[in-house]
Amino acid sequence: MGRAATVAAAFGGTLPPGVTGTNERCTLIVSNLNTDKTNEDKLFNLFSLYGNIVRIKVLHNKPDLALVEMADGLQAELAVNYLKGATLFGNKLEVNYSKYPTITPAPDAHDYINSGLNRFNSNVVKNYRHCCAPTKMIHVSALAQDVSEEALLAHLSEHGSVVGTKLFEVNGKRQALVLFESEEEATEAL
Repeated sequence: MGRAATVAAAFGGTLPPGVTGTNERCTLIVSNLNTDKTNEDKLFNLFSLYGNIVRIKVLHNKPDLALVEMADGLQAELAVNYLKGATLFGNKLEVNYSKYPTITPAPDAHDYINSGLNRFNSNVVKNYRHCCAPTKMIHVSALAQDVSEEALLAHLSEHGSVVGTKLFEVNGKRQALVLFESEEEATEAL
């Protein structure tokens, strides 16, 4: 089964509206970043919801721009589809395909290719199934057994108003659903 067919299966048989599955460009240009609050790791946390990240580079001569290289064109297409127009730290993101096919390894480019936080390596269908535009709710996984609901709330409340939480366990792993007052607050909490 091809990658697009695998993703279509995850979405119930058809690709999400606006996603063709035929894009081959892997590198994205992200503009209108909040230069005071955005860095490569925060971009990784956001873009890795749509696929594996190879490299990210914030352009130092234009710090409100960043290049994000995804592992393949379909993952890049999902990121463009779901993140274009999302609000992050008060700024509406513009996400488009870059003219550059890859980001050249350099000291100012953060390399994530071998990151254990890239999660589209096994059980890919499950990961694609959860791709969606930013919402008011986030899912927190792999919580340590000693993390209390109060500690989780204290940490996440730094990013906005938490409306509700639900802690639960699946296959011995603690997780939480956290509902924020706005999509922007939930996106920033990621």
